[in-house]
Amino acid sequence: MTKEIPSQYDPSTTEEKWYEYWLKHKLFKSAPDEREPYTIVIPPPNVTGILHMGHMLNNTIQDILIRRARMQGKNACWVPGTDHASIATESKVVTKLKNEGIEKHDIGREEFLKHAWDWTHKH
Repeated sequence: MTKEIPSQYDPSTTEEKWYEYWLKHKLFKSAPDEREPYTIVIPPPNVTGILHMGHMLNNTIQDILIRRARMQGKNACWVPGTDHASIATESKVVTKLKNEGIEKHDIGREEFLKHAWDWTHKH
């Protein structure tokens, strides 16, 4: 009996299983030891527009490099970076507001934050 491959990827069918496996085997952990260290810091996402294939390519290459380093016996650690997205997001929201005839300094902090959160949820 041949099982048909679904036309769309459904993460719920596999990711939970493998995430649990990684947690159980402490694959997210890294401690200094005698092995050669190998670290990649994952850049945090920007909320400047719609995600595209370039974002996926970046993450895929990082994943390949970390897995290769592990297979080579290195002490590989792939860690999330710190947030820097707010500056880029603010710039995009200010530009959007200007295109609508609104100046950031005219609307105040609370109103600007509403626009920023709307942008974040959309993008």
